[in-house]
Amino acid sequence: MVPVALWKYSIAMIKRAVVNLLQYVPKPLVWRVSKRYIAGESIEDALDLVTRLNRDGMCATLDVLGEDSTNLQQAHASRDIYLEALKQIHQRQLDCNISVKLSQMALRLDEGECREIARALAQSAREHDNFLRIDMEDTSVTSATLDVYRKLRTEFDNVGTVVQAYLRRTEADVATLLDEGVTNLRLCKGIYREPEELAFQDREEVRDSFKRLLGQLFEGGAQRVGIATHDEPLVTDALEQIKKHNVDPDRYEFQMLLGVTERMRNRLVADGHPLRVYVPFGADWFPYSIRRLRENPQIASHVIRGMFSWK
Repeated sequence: MVPVALWKYSIAMIKRAVVNLLQYVPKPLVWRVSKRYIAGESIEDALDLVTRLNRDGMCATLDVLGEDSTNLQQAHASRDIYLEALKQIHQRQLDCNISVKLSQMALRLDEGECREIARALAQSAREHDNFLRIDMEDTSVTSATLDVYRKLRTEFDNVGTVVQAYLRRTEADVATLLDEGVTNLRLCKGIYREPEELAFQDREEVRDSFKRLLGQLFEGGAQRVGIATHDEPLVTDALEQIKKHNVDPDRYEFQMLLGVTERMRNRLVADGHPLRVYVPFGADWFPYSIRRLRENPQIASHVIRGMFSWK
């Protein structure tokens, strides 16, 4: 008989192999798995899903899929989708804001144009009584992203950004942002591959950093904190810190990806905690799907079953 440990190892290797080969799998098959994590290709798909989330007591943030625009035309097209989304969110009276990756808005091409696009989105969000979240990407643009955020918040009070617990610099960044004035931050672990000199590599180190940073944000008086994690030990710690620091519900919210840890998500909402669901949509769903599936090889089981049932 095959030892249990060897069997489990073999299954894990098969799953990883399947995920690595996903780029060669027919898109309709990948979509059968990915649709749990993506609202669809259109604004209408996304807003219909947000409507259902609102009915279930959750708010949302929209993310137009795509990053690293290669020309200004792409950047302007993404900007226009967000502007239309803000208008429709207002018309439908939904509890939903927008999250934007600056590389999608020409950050690597033309930083000045990127600032203008970000300002236009912040302006539109303010006109529609809404909020702009500036997402964080890899370390090649961390400083530039924070610079854009700093510039915007001198003019707008409806903007926020993201800090990543796995980066060694984040504690100093948070301290500076808090010292500079009112700030609205989402705290996440971070997903990009970074060298050891820039980022913690050990899972427990990242968890410990997340816990310290959350305490720093609560104690430092952050206006609002997005607690973006699906890691149950971190959720448990966050609940303990909320109680310890007596944090009002208007100063924090849990944030989770669409289709991930739904039982935990529902439990938090049932217990009265504010929770926002990250809702991706758009024509560029395939690269996002591949990345999410690589992050969670367990999902490969669904792909394998799909392969054998494909017609």
